[in-house]
Amino acid sequence: MKKRFIILTALFLGVMPMWAQGVLDALPALTQQPQGTARYTAMGGAFGALGGDLTTIRQNPAGIGVYRSSELSVTAGLNFYNNTVTSPSRVNKENGFYFTGDNLGVVGVIRWNDGVLRNLNFGFAYNNIANFNNVYRADWNNIGTSVTNIIADNTCMYNVYPDELALADGYNPYQYGLPWMSVLAYNTYLINPTDANSDYYSGIFKEGTSGRAYLHTATSGAVDEYDFNISGNISDKFYWGLSVNVTNILYNIDSYYGESLKNAQVAATANGVLSTTDGEFDIHNRLTTRGIGAGVKVGIIYRPFNFLRLGAAFHSPTYYDMSDTYSAAVEYDFNNIDGNREHGSMDDINNQTDLGSFKYHLSTPWHFMASAATVLGKWGIISVDYEYTDAQGTRYSGSDADYESSSNKYITEQMQGVHNVRVGAEFRATPAFSIRAGYAYESSPMRKEYFNGTAIPQVVDGTLTQYQIPGDAHNISCGLGYRFNNFSVDVAYVHRMQDYSIYPFTTNNNSYCPTIMGMHHNSVKLSFGYRF
Repeated sequence: MKKRFIILTALFLGVMPMWAQGVLDALPALTQQPQGTARYTAMGGAFGALGGDLTTIRQNPAGIGVYRSSELSVTAGLNFYNNTVTSPSRVNKENGFYFTGDNLGVVGVIRWNDGVLRNLNFGFAYNNIANFNNVYRADWNNIGTSVTNIIADNTCMYNVYPDELALADGYNPYQYGLPWMSVLAYNTYLINPTDANSDYYSGIFKEGTSGRAYLHTATSGAVDEYDFNISGNISDKFYWGLSVNVTNILYNIDSYYGESLKNAQVAATANGVLSTTDGEFDIHNRLTTRGIGAGVKVGIIYRPFNFLRLGAAFHSPTYYDMSDTYSAAVEYDFNNIDGNREHGSMDDINNQTDLGSFKYHLSTPWHFMASAATVLGKWGIISVDYEYTDAQGTRYSGSDADYESSSNKYITEQMQGVHNVRVGAEFRATPAFSIRAGYAYESSPMRKEYFNGTAIPQVVDGTLTQYQIPGDAHNISCGLGYRFNNFSVDVAYVHRMQDYSIYPFTTNNNSYCPTIMGMHHNSVKLSFGYRF
């Protein structure tokens, strides 16, 4: 139910209902951020041809083959977010912080005294590859339309009558395959039928209605990856690696969207007669997405000269079993007109949906990576990575083949290939002390026309009507490292910048667009390592 989507063409000239997942629901599974050990993040994650760091197990598995001794490593992070949301009406700012456990891993080395195979290595690493902790707000004054009008238009396409939407003793419309937002909106006065025997509905925003809207959203969760690796060193020239990864996704969104209206038209009487009134309403949504998946990674590193290393890696799709749980509630307060209930609490059973759940399968696209690094004697390292992800290859599967085929068709049309470029450098000031810096660029998986609002990707015909579209991301990093005997301590700082287009619901109305969230994320990483 939550996963019904309606794909809109420009100016809403055509509609096509689609059961299953939408394009934007796949984005949490595609998200990767510069997380890992402090050395890795300080150098922008450009380790595809270097190896010798536990985070490379998630990038190029051959990097574990570079190890000549066993190692245990652990990394923790302190993270700060600072968001600025700019709408046509005003600017809102939010900030906060949270702690993370970014990396924990171990490498075991089996050495051969002679022969072509110099050592055989086994590794395990946990890496936190993305975090969704964030809070943002947006406000819009002098709005020109309402989410209730969108809900009403969607309801009309289902040919459903008021008595089918109304909650009653012994009858729960949420259990009969009806659109949940239509049921919720009808029972909380947000949509109105033409009459008791009509399947045509209208929202409460009419000619002469005015008002403002607001959005408050909190997200949390993470993408965690567990990699199991086997790798080796052949003649100190060629390194190979194979990893099996298990990935866990948790994504939570808690959202409030509301409107405060003047001269709204509300069904104030039992027979549905419309009356003009002032009032406001809030829609509260909760969504939790969980998933567990598995995939395979293979990689090589070749050292043709002592100063040059070349790397390549391929990541198979990760195949996920996914589940969503979701619910929504409405609180309204309209002036009392001819018996209309003045106030509706979210504790009222009529003002809440059931707790819904939905299970499906998702496969992420393949990744290809090419890398090069130069080792400047004992003085330093310069490294460059390029990674390509075929985001258009993201695929859903489930119980309804026709609608899943439609979902995948729209993914192909609306997503694009993702290009990641990472550059890193390390300067060894002394044999024990190192200075590092890096930069990483990640292009958006969504086509530009959807980010800038010239094209509309979809409207969610479930309870969660809002969505956000990510733009390109830039990461600037630096750090220090110190090694003494078999111990190492590394610290890194990463500044991430990324813009998002924010939509409270699908609309071409200029009073809502453009709304841009500029997200600035700062992280401090601290790693401890022990080689034995």
